[in-house]
Amino acid sequence: MSLARPSLLDRYVFRALAMTFAGMLIALTALIVCVVALQELDVVTNQGAALATFGVLTLLTMPALVAVVAPIALFLTLLMTLNRLSAESEIIVMNASGGSPITLFRPVLAVALLVSLTVGFIGHFVAPPAQMAWRVLVSEARADLLSAVVREGAFVELQDGLTFHMRAREPGGILTDILIADTSAYPEEIIYFAERGTIVRNDEGSFLAVEDGIIQRRTLSGSGRLSNAYLYFDTYAIDLSFSDVGGRSGFFKPSERSTAYLLNPDPEDAFYIRQPGRFAAELHNRMALPLYPLAHAMIVILALGVPHSVRGGRAKRVVGAIIAAAALQGAQFGASSLISSALWAWPVIYLVPVSVFVGGFFLLRGQVNVGGRTDRPNWWTFVPFSPNVPLWMSRRSVEATSQVRASS
Repeated sequence: MSLARPSLLDRYVFRALAMTFAGMLIALTALIVCVVALQELDVVTNQGAALATFGVLTLLTMPALVAVVAPIALFLTLLMTLNRLSAESEIIVMNASGGSPITLFRPVLAVALLVSLTVGFIGHFVAPPAQMAWRVLVSEARADLLSAVVREGAFVELQDGLTFHMRAREPGGILTDILIADTSAYPEEIIYFAERGTIVRNDEGSFLAVEDGIIQRRTLSGSGRLSNAYLYFDTYAIDLSFSDVGGRSGFFKPSERSTAYLLNPDPEDAFYIRQPGRFAAELHNRMALPLYPLAHAMIVILALGVPHSVRGGRAKRVVGAIIAAAALQGAQFGASSLISSALWAWPVIYLVPVSVFVGGFFLLRGQVNVGGRTDRPNWWTFVPFSPNVPLWMSRRSVEATSQVRASS
């Protein structure tokens, strides 16, 4: 069985989508990276790290950002490109020459599949080790800050809502009379007091090992009542990356773990024991994320892949597509959050994009014009690589081609 070669129209639409997507992805990623980089700038300014460290930290945040931004960039790309084709009456010409909404389905599906594969690869193999390396590097920079830079008796803000103080630095790298105030999750506040502490480095990062102290946790209830909880300890390890506010140190977050580890976590993992739902949410979100570019593509095809000549009607379709895409993105975040507290809800994160894509597929079948009427073509017209008929051709165009060949 031979594969049908992509038509000239396929290549034209695919090239336009690919070039626009590349520019859109670069622009959105650069914008978000600039915002994140400003937040990481305190590692250089306040913590005395090298400028190269700042650059590495910025690069390590990019894979996770690309995985999140890529579906949004794809949606905006499809919206811009198909709206341009519609505004310039190219879609109307396609339909008048025997094409159909299926005409745009093949190149759009090809681009969406490439984006899905890229998002899946980054989410499974690139982003977790990059986030793990980011956490280790930040903790090492703060360890260097505490062990050599922070002045005795000074109050230093390590990051927004995180203040560090020590009375003195004794021989052997021992810090005495330590206070760490964490108000980044206000109204919840966590305050650490310890008589002494030392910097400890291992494969999981850098930690402040403190002795003979107390942890005070202050929370504000819904009724406005302030409550305090105290934990006395002989020894305790504080993760200097402070990447998980309020959690115990000495572990990696689910987003920093490999997919293989999420499938079979260590039963003694401190994080897994306390919050198994976050492991399940991260695993299912990572598995389902490649499905969402396909759903976004289907939304745009349904909105703008149908010929229409009224300008106001096109504007309504664009607005409708934006609302539908926002609802889809909100459903993804909502389903991911729901899984953390209700493990039984994990099918929802898959059903949402699959329902959009499959439902849109059947709706698209009903929009194929055959002989001036709406009809449903045979199944082979939707096979991406039909042995004889390209996907973009409708039944009408196939019949016309057959008549021309017969007459010749």
